[in-house]
Amino acid sequence: MNFDRHSFHAFILQNDLQYSVEFVASRTTFYCIFNKTPHSTLPYLSLTQYELQTFTEKRETSWAFTPYGGGDVDGPSNGAAPLPWDVEAHPAHLFHDEVKVVQVPHTASVKECHRCKGTGSLQCSECHGKGWTRCLSCHGDGWYTDSSGYKERCFYCQSSTHGHGRQDCLKCNAKGRVACPPCDSYGQIRCFIRLTITWKVNTSEHIVRKGGLPEALVKEVSGQVAFEEEGTRIFPLTQFPDNTINLASAQLVNNHKNAFHDERTYAQRHQVRIVPVAEVEYGFKGGPGKFWVYGYENKVHSPDYPHTCCWGCCCVM
Repeated sequence: MNFDRHSFHAFILQNDLQYSVEFVASRTTFYCIFNKTPHSTLPYLSLTQYELQTFTEKRETSWAFTPYGGGDVDGPSNGAAPLPWDVEAHPAHLFHDEVKVVQVPHTASVKECHRCKGTGSLQCSECHGKGWTRCLSCHGDGWYTDSSGYKERCFYCQSSTHGHGRQDCLKCNAKGRVACPPCDSYGQIRCFIRLTITWKVNTSEHIVRKGGLPEALVKEVSGQVAFEEEGTRIFPLTQFPDNTINLASAQLVNNHKNAFHDERTYAQRHQVRIVPVAEVEYGFKGGPGKFWVYGYENKVHSPDYPHTCCWGCCCVM
């Protein structure tokens, strides 16, 4: 891939940056009336970002089951089960994280529920199978005694189907048993091999910085895409004007080639992005300082500017 050095620098919109810097200068001069001319030099820079993305696919199998209440079962009698990588499945979109869970064909079978042993129900844990619990109001006596010694039937357990002093268990409706969750009371489960397919975007990047603008800020703004390529497998850049990018591309592509051993490379893409930056030096009460105008959004980073001024460390023009 050939690159034109002049086209490379033409991506930097210096006119836009000049307008932004002049706007910042006018605002700061207006508010900082004690220093009418704070800005002195204006070198234009450019930050180059190389990004490599490898879209991988990982397949994992595990046993799973669902309640079985009747119906067709796709078991070994319908044919041999395919291997995990032979199951047909595709992502909805390239370079988007996605997880899909499917049943491996011809692996299903019906078995007795392991939890309830085929009965479809379990002993109630609240009443331990009795269907009732001791009345908390009368403490199992069945009577309520007031302060004068008068006794009457306990209001809370007087209508219990299990006798006075006992309250019907609400969890099992006084039956002593509850529905078995794994088989949903059917007593049988359908077992099969579950295939989990994970598509993931793995991203690595390298930023060539000039000046002191923090690298994290570069990722938050847009710039001009100078080069991009996508394919099943891509090769490192070799002829980019900045050889640092070529070296970074070779290293990152090789790293991705040797990574993801238990995954399949579905697709790859890489791009070079140019972010325009203007670095401004100024003097304030005899002390030097800097601020940066960067990105197409014309954001401003000014960590040295006095906090008593009209704007803080970062703003959008």
